[in-house]
Amino acid sequence: MRLAVLRPVLAVQALFSLALFCVFSTPVYGAESTGRLPVALSDHEAIGLFYAERDGDPVWIENRRLNSKARDLVVVLRQSWMNGLNPKNYHMDAIEDLMGSEELNAKVEDRDDAITLEMVLTDAYIRYRRDLSGMRINPADMGLRRGDWQQQISVDKALLDLKEHEDNISDFLLESEPQGRTYQTLKTELVRLIEKSAQEDHTTLFFDTLLSPGQGHKNVPLLRARFGLPNVSDDMKYTYDSNLVDAVKDFQKANGLKPDGLIGEQTQNALNKTQRDKIHQIIVNLERLRWIPEEKPSKFIVVNLPSAMLWAIEEGKVAHEMPVIIGRKKRATETFVSEIHGVRFNPTWTVPKTIKKEDIIPQLIENASFLTDKGMEIYQDYEDGESITIDPASVDWASLSEDDLQVYRMVQTSGDHNPLGRIRVLMPNEYNIYLHDTNHHGLFSRSNRAQSSGCVRMKYPEKIADFILKQRSDWSEDVMINILKSGEMKDLYVRKTMPVYMLYNTVWLGDKNQVIFGGDVYGHDKKLWQVIEKLDGFANIDHNEVIAGTSVDKF
Repeated sequence: MRLAVLRPVLAVQALFSLALFCVFSTPVYGAESTGRLPVALSDHEAIGLFYAERDGDPVWIENRRLNSKARDLVVVLRQSWMNGLNPKNYHMDAIEDLMGSEELNAKVEDRDDAITLEMVLTDAYIRYRRDLSGMRINPADMGLRRGDWQQQISVDKALLDLKEHEDNISDFLLESEPQGRTYQTLKTELVRLIEKSAQEDHTTLFFDTLLSPGQGHKNVPLLRARFGLPNVSDDMKYTYDSNLVDAVKDFQKANGLKPDGLIGEQTQNALNKTQRDKIHQIIVNLERLRWIPEEKPSKFIVVNLPSAMLWAIEEGKVAHEMPVIIGRKKRATETFVSEIHGVRFNPTWTVPKTIKKEDIIPQLIENASFLTDKGMEIYQDYEDGESITIDPASVDWASLSEDDLQVYRMVQTSGDHNPLGRIRVLMPNEYNIYLHDTNHHGLFSRSNRAQSSGCVRMKYPEKIADFILKQRSDWSEDVMINILKSGEMKDLYVRKTMPVYMLYNTVWLGDKNQVIFGGDVYGHDKKLWQVIEKLDGFANIDHNEVIAGTSVDKF
C-alpha cells in the first residue's frame, strides 16, 4: 500500500499517519465488512494517495474536533436536501455517530473515532461533489444515451478540487451547483414547499365531463373553496360563474395551460396535484438540470417537450421563441442531444417503419390508390442497390410479412401535401427525429400539442432556417424565397454546427420568473422518481425520521 511510506512530521501527525496506514491497510468494502470504516469508500486507493501526498495531514480534524472547514462541510451536507438529494447518502448518520453528538463543536472522545471521522468526511465530500457534477443514475434506466448528458467527475478530480478549495469549501460547493436561473429558482421553490407549514386542501376535484363557463356541476362549490372565493347565492351555488372562470384562467396560465377557462383532463390534473407531487416533480427536474452542461456554445436550440416550446439562443439571449408540436404519447419524441448541420428546403419524406406499418398499410389494404392520391411513390429496393417504382395496386398488402415490408420504400414528394412542409432541419440522430415545417398549422393553437408521430413541427420554420444559415456568406432571405419557389429539394450546410437539446423538463419558469408545474406527458417523471427513490433510499426511510429538521415523509 502506498500509504506505508507516510512520513510523520510532528508527533500528532506521526500518530495520525500511523493510524491512517492502519485504516488503509485493511480493505474496506462497507459497513457489513470486517474493515475499520463504517462506510464504503468511493475509491480506496485514490483517497489513500490523497493523504499520502499530504504526509497524512488531516483535512477536517484538529485536536479531535471538527475544524472550521469540517463544520462548513457538515452544514452543506445537512442541507443537501435543498438540491433534491438525500443527506443520508453523504454519511450523515455515521458522521454524527462518530462525533457522538449533533453539535459541531463536540470533541470526539475516542482517537480512533476521530481518525475514522476524517476518512468519512472526505468520502462524504467526494460523493456530494460528484453528485452535483452530473448524471448519477444509469442512463439506461431512463432509455437515454450516456454520451448526450454530462457525467459525474472522477474521484481524482473531486480530490483535486478539495486540495485547491479546502480553505473555502462551503463557497466552492455552492458554486459547484448549477448556477442557471431555472435551477436556482426551483431549489428555492423546493425549500418553500418543504418548509410550508399550512395544511393544504387535498380534496380531489373531479368533473366527469368538460366543464365550460356557465355550466353547472355538483363540485363547483369545492372548486370555489379551492380558490378561496366567497360563497354565492343558493341559486348560483353550483354554477361555474365568471368570477370562478377568471380564477381558473389565472390558474391555467400559471400552470402552463391554455387559459381558456375550460376544465378538462389537463386542468383537472393540475388542480389535483398535491404539495408532495410538486416536491417530487421539482426533485426529478433538479436531477435532469444537473445533466446539462452549463457551458454552451454561443448559438444553440432548445426544445422542451412537456411545454412544447422551442427557443433559439444566441449570445445568451433568446433570438426566437415558438410553440412546437411534439410526438403523441404512443409515439413519443425522444430526449437527446444532436448537432445541426444545415437545412433542407422542399424536402421529400420517406415514411418511417412504424408509420408505414401502423398507418399506411391499413389504408392501402382498404384502398390501393391511397398513396397516389397523396402524391406518394413506392419503391421496391433490392440487395444490389437497385430500386424500381411499383404500382401499389400490384401488391397484396394484406399478405405482407415483416420482412417483405422492409423492401418497400414509401416516399412523399415535395409540395404542400408533404407533412414536413417546406423546411427540415438537418440534425442526424439514431431516432430519425428532426425539426421541420408542417402542412397542418391548426394544431399550434391547442394547449395539448403532443400530436405528431415523433418529429417536432415548428410554427415559424423560416425563422429557424435563417437562425441556422445566417453564418453563410451567400445566405439571405431572398435566397430562401427563391429556393422555396423553385420547389426543388436543396440542402444548405453550415461550417460551424450548433447543438440542439431535446429536453424533458416538466417544471419551468414563466415570463415573470414564476414556477410552472407542467404535465408529465410521457410519464418520464414517474419513472425517474422511481429510479431516484431506489438510488436515494427514500422508499426505505422511516417516515418518522428527520432530515435537517425536515420530515422525510415530505419527500
